[in-house]
Amino acid sequence: MEWQSISVLSVQTYDYWWNSQLKANTRNMIRKSQKAGVEVREASFDDDFIRGITDIFNESPVRQGRPFWHYGKDFKTVKHHFSRFLFREDLIGAYYQGELIGFVMLGHAGRFGILGQFISKFQHRDKATNNALMGKTVEMCEKRQLPYLTYGSWDQSSLADFKRHCGFEEIQVPRYFIPLTPRGAVALRLRLHRGWKNALPPQIKKPLKKLRNRWYELNK
Repeated sequence: MEWQSISVLSVQTYDYWWNSQLKANTRNMIRKSQKAGVEVREASFDDDFIRGITDIFNESPVRQGRPFWHYGKDFKTVKHHFSRFLFREDLIGAYYQGELIGFVMLGHAGRFGILGQFISKFQHRDKATNNALMGKTVEMCEKRQLPYLTYGSWDQSSLADFKRHCGFEEIQVPRYFIPLTPRGAVALRLRLHRGWKNALPPQIKKPLKKLRNRWYELNK
């Protein structure tokens, strides 16, 4: 058993989030997005939406300092990959002058909402698109009566700062690993059960990340 830190937002009402959980500068960013003309609304998984997310995916091969998993995928691949879980997802789109510039795929898992895809165009980052998308996501959680919204792991990064400003907190939950094969037992003993990257100590991982980011910057 290991303790895993995840990012969790306790959702009561949108008004409570806006007045009591949200940082003042983030409220200003959402207002800025509205003034810039960004419209955030529920979306349908139709061809226009698929073309929009394909365009977002192919804007840059690198995101958050690492190769972007969905870069290079075409319309057909994106449609097939993201149509599988629509029965338990809400789609939220951010639009500027009719163009999809960001979107959220909000998964339902019982009492938890899960932020699957949460992404926007670099080209429109000056419009605080992500902040506007988060606001609509919280509104959707209230509508669907989801008392908790989870957003991946909690770590020390610029993304963690964004989560904190939006009212997310670090929650530790137990995670269990059981070896099913001799190879798995060896991996557990060597602490490689979560991959070799997670086995690296922070004092080594941090400079390696900086080196990786520098490499991608030089090779854009």
